[in-house]
Amino acid sequence: MATLVHSLLIRAFKITLFLCLFVLSMRFIHTYPLPMPPEHQHQLFVISRKLNIRDPEDLYLSTLAIVNLVAATIEYRLIMKLWRKIQGTWRHTAESR
Repeated sequence: MATLVHSLLIRAFKITLFLCLFVLSMRFIHTYPLPMPPEHQHQLFVISRKLNIRDPEDLYLSTLAIVNLVAATIEYRLIMKLWRKIQGTWRHTAESR
């Protein structure tokens, strides 16, 4: 029973960590300076017209969400690798004592 609770807590922590990383990336990662320069606006309108998207902002928001999702995934994986490496170092030093 204790191992089930332990694994559920670990899983909940990992999900919370990923969601926090995603929210932080949504807050701080932008694909353009604010406000958007006119040449970037023109490119956004051209691309949305080519893709038959009525509202260019829909294209921008979906693209930004995908970029932030990829960034959060990379950050999460790096944190997990770093954590495993630190755990291995701790275990190695504990075994050598």
